[in-house]
Amino acid sequence: MEKKLGNFFARKVGNSTALTIPSKADVKLGQRFELTQENNGTVIYKSIGSNPWFNGEYDDIDFKKEIEKVGNSDTMQIGKENMPW
Repeated sequence: MEKKLGNFFARKVGNSTALTIPSKADVKLGQRFELTQENNGTVIYKSIGSNPWFNGEYDDIDFKKEIEKVGNSDTMQIGKENMPW
């Protein structure tokens, strides 16, 4: 789904040219993008490398509860299952 977010002007910031991203685009600070330019001059930014540890995806996960469910591999005695042979 494509949605138009508005029209923006490129502006000078230091030695670079910047484009403003409106807050309604829901872009997080530190989010990474790949920039490509097509033969006709169109500039395209694509979100890349979204890391769930930093982008907020794991913010609501209770890791202690998850460890209680599946166990902690650091404390499991692998190879000592006491299987009756």
